[in-house]
Amino acid sequence: MKGFTLLEILLIIAIIVFLIALILPLGFDFYKNQQLQTNSQQILQTLRRAQLKAMAVEQDSSFGVYITDDNYTLFKGSSYITRDSQFDEVFELPVVINIQDYPKEIIFSKLEGKPNPPTVNITINSGGLAQVITINEVGRINLEL
Repeated sequence: MKGFTLLEILLIIAIIVFLIALILPLGFDFYKNQQLQTNSQQILQTLRRAQLKAMAVEQDSSFGVYITDDNYTLFKGSSYITRDSQFDEVFELPVVINIQDYPKEIIFSKLEGKPNPPTVNITINSGGLAQVITINEVGRINLEL
């Protein structure tokens, strides 16, 4: 009668545990990188959308983006406080994303689409990785890797 010995079973379990210990950190790094890429692109597109709505003078209004630690909001109006909240579009941020060095609100002027404040740097972090969204004084919005 053939079978596995206890030593063989323990050896296989040890090999499996060793492989999991090697692969798991790579999986977490991949997940954090994907979250960083996805959320950076979404924030970038939301900023560009707010700018385009302001330049098109949609609803005869300026548009802006208001950023907090756990979400960001595309809003209609000349400030977040006096906005028309029925037009708000709120986007949640995952826990692994951290935003630093940002103004709370970025407002784009009607017709020209120029930002207020005039220059903006938004640093998006996830697990030691970072990307920066910059907006210059004429309104050009870039994602820097």
